[in-house]
Amino acid sequence: MAVKMINENGNVTVKTAKQVKTERTVRKMQKYITVALTVMMVLAMSSVMVFATGATGDNTAPTGVQTETMSGLSTIIWWLVRVAVLAIGGIPAVIKIVQGQADENPRDRNAGIATLVITAAVFGATFAIQALIGI
Repeated sequence: MAVKMINENGNVTVKTAKQVKTERTVRKMQKYITVALTVMMVLAMSSVMVFATGATGDNTAPTGVQTETMSGLSTIIWWLVRVAVLAIGGIPAVIKIVQGQADENPRDRNAGIATLVITAAVFGATFAIQALIGI
């Protein structure tokens, strides 16, 4: 099935259903990447903020200053990031695996498995980063 599309210049182009599906998938991935990068930026900013908590040996808090609130807030932010990673990567990956299995399409199933592995690696990396900055 061919789909006729008109571009910005008024030219008519004919695309196959597979090309249209690929373009939609690319747009979805762009959205996912944008959200992931936004989460990483928030994570980086909160990581910089954590150094004010005195959790590291190089940056100790002055005497009499309590930093438990900042450490607690940082822990909450890390868990929010982890939940976002699972929601953005894990749920679509599981859906892709199930759809690929149901449609007997190994390419979709394998893409879902690869996405799930990447999501698990990013999820695990959040624990490593949190341990490295010493929260």
